[in-house]
Amino acid sequence: MRGRPKAAPQPADYLPALREQVAALSVLVDDLFELARIDAGALTLELRIASVSAVVDSCLRGVEAEARQRRVLLVGDVDESITARFAPEKVERVLVNLLTNALRHTPSDGSVAVRVEPLRDEVQISVEDTGDGLGEEAQRRMFDRFWRSDRARSSRGAGLGLAIARGLVEAQGGRIWAEDRPGGGARVSFTLPAA
Repeated sequence: MRGRPKAAPQPADYLPALREQVAALSVLVDDLFELARIDAGALTLELRIASVSAVVDSCLRGVEAEARQRRVLLVGDVDESITARFAPEKVERVLVNLLTNALRHTPSDGSVAVRVEPLRDEVQISVEDTGDGLGEEAQRRMFDRFWRSDRARSSRGAGLGLAIARGLVEAQGGRIWAEDRPGGGARVSFTLPAA
């Protein structure tokens, strides 16, 4: 039995793929523009004293559906009374980036936690996962532009998210670093000036 001949592709058939590519390029252009502003010291930051838990809760809600789909437990460990001096929308961008990366590298039935700890003159925010950990090269290079570990190469993105995160944290007077967790997994931490 012979099937019907396939119809020739129509221009509309290409639209979904083109839309995806344009969206990806738009994100890349926005990221490059953000990095250029960071490099030039031209970021406009409105630092204010604000609740850290409000930002953490918002970010956890933002990745909740992805975590549920991946069967990864999300945990938030933050005292509601902790405040810091920061730009909430920029810290939210940093935290969503760290949570997305942690979810990407955490196996099903694992967990990702955000832990907030007040220190002497700063507040430390850490994103911990139960994935494979980082390795020495990743710990050294993961905040470099365009660098991606071998296991991340299959994922989308240009390797700019963590470079932007570092620039945003440092522009607010903080610092950011990555390490393996004792017992397995990775921890990426950053600080903000205490209020």
